[in-house]
Amino acid sequence: MSIVLRELDEEKFNQNVTVNLDLEDLYEGCQTNFKSVLIETITEIISEIVEADGWDLQYFEKDKAEKLFNAFMENSEITVQLIKKIDELNYDFKEVTIEFNIPESEKKKIAEIYLDNVFDYSYYFDECIIYNLDEGDINLIPEVLSNEIYGLLSPDEIKAKFKLKLEKIIDDKS
Repeated sequence: MSIVLRELDEEKFNQNVTVNLDLEDLYEGCQTNFKSVLIETITEIISEIVEADGWDLQYFEKDKAEKLFNAFMENSEITVQLIKKIDELNYDFKEVTIEFNIPESEKKKIAEIYLDNVFDYSYYFDECIIYNLDEGDINLIPEVLSNEIYGLLSPDEIKAKFKLKLEKIIDDKS
């Protein structure tokens, strides 16, 4: 069995980013990051697909989650384990291949959704992005954000797409 993902549910991804950033306000730990939210979203999407046939996706170990993220970034594939309860004592197991065939334009949209949310959460932005800049150099923000989203958007693309938000931050910090 094989599942081909050609797009991500942008609304689900947006909700996951928002929930994670809301939790940042509670825990103040700078734990939210693009990779973890993306893995969470992909896992939910796969789970919904396999649950329609009565299967459950088995938990991802850290190294498997990393492989899932890399498969997304590289448009490659990964094999995941499924489990189905047959009766009180017996379970059925099987493997399914998840193939990613997501256009770069779709990946860029996902990165934009993530960054748009990050810009809107001032606590997270100030404490987790600006605070960690070398010598507080706010001109490095586009480079830092590009790294945060694994280069899906270049610093110049970030400057162009989020020009007004960047200018506001620079004005506020000056």
